[in-house]
Amino acid sequence: MAAGFAASGAILAGCVSMRGYEAIEREIASSDRAIAAAQAALSDRCELSAYAELAEKSGDGEIWTRAFQKALDEHEIVVVPAREEPYFIDAPLVIGSNRRIEAYGATIALKEGTDTLLLRNAGAADGTLAPAGGAGRDRNIAIAGGTWKDWRTARAGYGKSGRFDDRPREKGAFYGVSTLFYLGNADLVSVRDACFASCSGFAVQCGDGDGYLFENVSFDGCFADGLHLNGNLSRVHAKCISGKVGDDLVALNAYDWLDSSVNFGPQEYILCEDLELKLENGEGYPAIRLLPCKFRYADGSVVDCSITSAIFRRVRGIMAFKMYLQTAPYLFGSDPEWSGVGTGGDLHFEDIEIDLAGPIDKLGEYVSHDPDRGHFGAFEFGADLADVNFKNIDIVFHADEWPLSHLATVGPKSALWRDAEGKAIGEIFDPYASCSVGKVTIEGLRARGTVPAELVHAVEFDDIDGDGKSSGRGSIGMVSVK
Repeated sequence: MAAGFAASGAILAGCVSMRGYEAIEREIASSDRAIAAAQAALSDRCELSAYAELAEKSGDGEIWTRAFQKALDEHEIVVVPAREEPYFIDAPLVIGSNRRIEAYGATIALKEGTDTLLLRNAGAADGTLAPAGGAGRDRNIAIAGGTWKDWRTARAGYGKSGRFDDRPREKGAFYGVSTLFYLGNADLVSVRDACFASCSGFAVQCGDGDGYLFENVSFDGCFADGLHLNGNLSRVHAKCISGKVGDDLVALNAYDWLDSSVNFGPQEYILCEDLELKLENGEGYPAIRLLPCKFRYADGSVVDCSITSAIFRRVRGIMAFKMYLQTAPYLFGSDPEWSGVGTGGDLHFEDIEIDLAGPIDKLGEYVSHDPDRGHFGAFEFGADLADVNFKNIDIVFHADEWPLSHLATVGPKSALWRDAEGKAIGEIFDPYASCSVGKVTIEGLRARGTVPAELVHAVEFDDIDGDGKSSGRGSIGMVSVK
């Protein structure tokens, strides 16, 4: 970081040592087995229809909130019978430990006008102002099957939909929850064979937990992130994830802005495999986000929201993997939001198809091929990473049209924020971020089209905005091509 932006205060958590590809697979397999064993121990089941007398008549259809909640409170397994009509919900459903919802063939939908989320776990805790600490932690929660649906037809914006509850939105009161499902401060959680439709916020938001499985999850016309995974998560397995979303298909946001997280801290042992983004007519944002950073709590203490020991393999439909620092845009003359460059490593990207037809963000600096700001990559790294490993990447380059494109970039980013007259008034990215990658390994690369001369590029800025705050440098220890 540039002077004035270095981390200060006590470091609460840091980067763990590197374990390796096979160790990640072992940890994920162990977590999946633990989830299966915990769920197999559940036996007390009921059908939601047994509580039909609690369903409330409405002009839009039956409201099943009270019936659903009572069934969840009284039984380990709640089976939602398949039917044509949706089961409408008008307030958050709260699911506790040792529970499973089976909803194959059923649609559970937010009633029109409901601005809260649809489902959350009972022990959810807010870690915005201080670490949540794990008190009241839930264990063994599963959602199996069903279509889970919002009522909106566009992204609503943070705080306008998917709120944790009906309280006024303020920091310390789950300010950063904006989702259909929130699952946090919980271990051994699974969501399988489920479809999320028309989500105006995130489809699923998680944090503070160990052992999460998302398998055969699809998104039908969702408008924000699909899986939005925040800090303090370990052993996360996302398998067979597909569909159409308006933002990141999967987001590993160990750090995030305050309006979209209540969990800040490390992520480790992550396996994301068989992912496919399905966009129509160019709509949507073909990206996967990885966001490590240092976050400072209100008392001045600092947590390293590192991302370590992660695998992405067999990925289709994605143009950019974004691992650069991104704090909120700032006006010239003001200070950027406090941040510290994040850490990580033991990162593996394997069997991934990318058509790098241009920069994912069509900002002026990229479109004009600005010689300093205009470099972009299919993978963009803005953190201190021990190692990054590429294997069997199938990428189509268009360097004849985009001469500053690369397989990967390391270092800060900069794009100007302009007013209606086109005058530069601020900065969108973090040009002051200095960072490094110790080793980049490239194995079995299939590069097609017009290939750039420089596969991996280190970005350097020297007061690029002329404000005394915009000097950052990316560096690479070693690049090994096999």
